[in-house]
Amino acid sequence: MSDGNASHELLRASSISKEFNGQRVLDDVSLSLRSGQIQALLGENGAGKSTLIKILTGVYSATSGEIMVAGAPVTISSPHDAQAAGIAVVHQHGNLVPSLSVEENLLLGKPLPTRIGVVDWRAVRSRATELLERVDMAIDPRTPVQALRPDQVAMVSIAKALAADAKIIILDEPTAALVSSEVELLFAQMRRLASQGRAFLYVSHRLNEIFEIADSATILRDGIVAWSCQSRDLLTRSAVISAIVGKEKSLLETHGSIMSQKEGKQLLEGIDLRGDKVAGCSLCVNEGEIVGLAGLPDSGAEETLDLLFGRSGMTSGNVRISGQRVEIDSPRQAIRHGFAFVPKDRLGDAVVRGFSVRANITLASLERYVTDRVSRLVRRNAERRAAEKFAKRLNVKSASIDSDIGSLSGGNQQKAVIARWVATDSKILLLNSPTAAVDIGAKAEIYELLRQIAATGKGILFTSTELDEFARLCDRVLVFRGGQVVGELASDLIDEANILHLALGENVSA
Repeated sequence: MSDGNASHELLRASSISKEFNGQRVLDDVSLSLRSGQIQALLGENGAGKSTLIKILTGVYSATSGEIMVAGAPVTISSPHDAQAAGIAVVHQHGNLVPSLSVEENLLLGKPLPTRIGVVDWRAVRSRATELLERVDMAIDPRTPVQALRPDQVAMVSIAKALAADAKIIILDEPTAALVSSEVELLFAQMRRLASQGRAFLYVSHRLNEIFEIADSATILRDGIVAWSCQSRDLLTRSAVISAIVGKEKSLLETHGSIMSQKEGKQLLEGIDLRGDKVAGCSLCVNEGEIVGLAGLPDSGAEETLDLLFGRSGMTSGNVRISGQRVEIDSPRQAIRHGFAFVPKDRLGDAVVRGFSVRANITLASLERYVTDRVSRLVRRNAERRAAEKFAKRLNVKSASIDSDIGSLSGGNQQKAVIARWVATDSKILLLNSPTAAVDIGAKAEIYELLRQIAATGKGILFTSTELDEFARLCDRVLVFRGGQVVGELASDLIDEANILHLALGENVSA
């Protein structure tokens, strides 16, 4: 990060307000961003962050207020206006077309160099290589984007912003799919680009990242600026959480009742499981227990959940539920045996967009309300009552049970997905990053919901890319490396450092 004394103001948004159908969602919001600065934009889902970003990038026009870039007032009424003003945004899922190559993505929408009437691919490759060098990436520009790691996708998205000569780069949840080592690579490049005079507005629900990378913060709550901090010294965890949620969330602290292994009947046992990236994994979960599966990418942690739910083929191994051996070769069979599954990609694999909240909640238990298997008539009143019951139990906030699921915040969508499986009365919940890209308040609610579910005697297998979550939620943690469990942590030994040591093949000191 550059010296603040030598920096100058790149962006000033003054008294920004926005109304939709007479409802004010942003009220007199002001923000200042200086060259060399990495400023966090924080707030719960629904606080106004996305609306402000859309105003800064020309998706929405402000109802009132002024935007200045480098000291001059600008009118931003389209994404093209934002690009011309030097403002670019990198979204959580990237701004790239997966099926196209890196070089095609970097120059997408720009006039391509031609030679004798055809595209000069050598010139395209040269320009793409130059842009990649600016973000310190040594990859073949001809590589398809779909073949890149998540951190590489993020950096190519930033390179695309630099191709448009962006001085102000907005990063919206860029690390949602990254693990710690990949986050560090991204942060190193952000710091380097900031030292060259660019400014970043950084949105993330991962508080640990905020304290590592940000030197200032603006926090929105209910459409207003709840707190603004321009000094890194004042950027403390308690101040930030208090500003975001209005009070300290004790549920975000380390789980206080962790035991080495909860007393209860064995619910699930996996013996020498083998399959895609799983090379002889054995594990068990007792009734009422939350067991974490941790590891670096491709370690076998996430893949074990896929194996148990029949999303990938099990080549060998035994699965026992309450002592009885069961065969699982498909998700349908897994559900029949009492498994539930919450995938990492909420939007791609869990939420059924265009369906109501009601339909999303009752999706896995709809057979209970079918009156005739031929006509497939559904007892809608009974289905509605069930959906309302589980929405209330998991505190899913929506205008109506018939609202489109897409109208809900990320946290409420995730709670609806969990409600779907609670409604089936599943015995074993397999959860892959269930709090990914949800706000702090929703995260705390989901932690508490999972503890309540476990308290009823269910078993939970949990994995996450956020290593600090294991200590907050799990009774035990199994650490994976090379498709196998290489260590088990319990009680005070569950922390990020010990998980990483085991994941990297190192010893943990007691």
